[in-house]
Amino acid sequence: MAISNPTRRTRGFTLLEVMIAMALGLLVLAGAVMMYKDGLNASWMVTQRSEMQLEVRSAQNMLTRDIRRAGFGLGSGGVALVTGASRPIYGCDQNKCYVPAGNANPAGIQYPYAPSSTTPWMYWLLPGYKQSAVINNSIGANDAITVVYSDQATNFYSNLANYTIAFNNANGTSMTFTLKPSAQQIAPVRQLSDPVYGLKVGDLIYFTNSKAGVVQTAVGEVTTAPTGNSPYTVLFGDPDKLLMNQAAGTSSGLKQLATGTTTTATRIYVVTYYIDAQANPSGNGNPTPRLMRQISGQTPYSISEYIVDLHFNYEFYDINGTVSNSNGTTGLLNQLQRVDVNMTARSSLQGINGYQGIQMNWTVGAQNLSFSNQYPQ
Repeated sequence: MAISNPTRRTRGFTLLEVMIAMALGLLVLAGAVMMYKDGLNASWMVTQRSEMQLEVRSAQNMLTRDIRRAGFGLGSGGVALVTGASRPIYGCDQNKCYVPAGNANPAGIQYPYAPSSTTPWMYWLLPGYKQSAVINNSIGANDAITVVYSDQATNFYSNLANYTIAFNNANGTSMTFTLKPSAQQIAPVRQLSDPVYGLKVGDLIYFTNSKAGVVQTAVGEVTTAPTGNSPYTVLFGDPDKLLMNQAAGTSSGLKQLATGTTTTATRIYVVTYYIDAQANPSGNGNPTPRLMRQISGQTPYSISEYIVDLHFNYEFYDINGTVSNSNGTTGLLNQLQRVDVNMTARSSLQGINGYQGIQMNWTVGAQNLSFSNQYPQ
């Protein structure tokens, strides 16, 4: 049997050993914390970059689609608008105007005059140089862009060709749309009172008819949506928000078409893209930049957030093939055929090194504007 020695003592760690062990442990812990922090930062950066890419791709797809549609289903060069006491405008809904964005009280943008005339003209593509809000003071005001095309470019058109149209008064402020017999209808047939496909207040309608063998055109804004079933009474009251229905207009207005015959109608979309800066609900003074899409006289809606830079350059081709490039402030708009887009997005949150950013540049051919019939029959 072993007998323990009562005088023997168990030896522990010295203070120096404990301090060294703690120091090593702290170093290992610090390394683990740094690795965890780096992992979080990498995950945060990837998440932010993914969000930016989604926002930019969404904006790119919408812009590209609409620019390519400019002029679809419409004649070449644009259409004359009513000449009256006021010039028609765009970029407004039924309550307010939104462009030029960044102004305290934007009043909408007047349609330009046709060359060497005082006739307002709706071109199928309208540049908006510096008509968006300022997000970065070092860059200055962003651009806007407006395109016009027939609703036949989408799957949601009302197909107004299925209706005969009669003016109810000499000023052209009231019309009756009557559904044609089934044998004359073109599918799909949409009821004008349909809540999705039907006509709404703020819609723009492009009319054509003839008088004494001369083709007449005019654009009117719907001011009272039709209800019930065919025949429908559609009002184009004066005044309207976009100043299209000027009963006292002297040319190219609904009044001039009221005595014409064989009236046809096509709904058109006047689509304006612009950057706005919405106040931040947190009140921290950093507004949220948004790319907005506004159609005819309807309320705009956000396409993408955190778009901080939007600029366009345009290429113009004349009949001889001469090419010129500008920001859209020079050049004949009926010769505009290509659009260069420059867009920058930033992250929604600010990291240690500030915001992340992503820039995209691409070119869109305005295919419906580039056709020129040089060989008429």
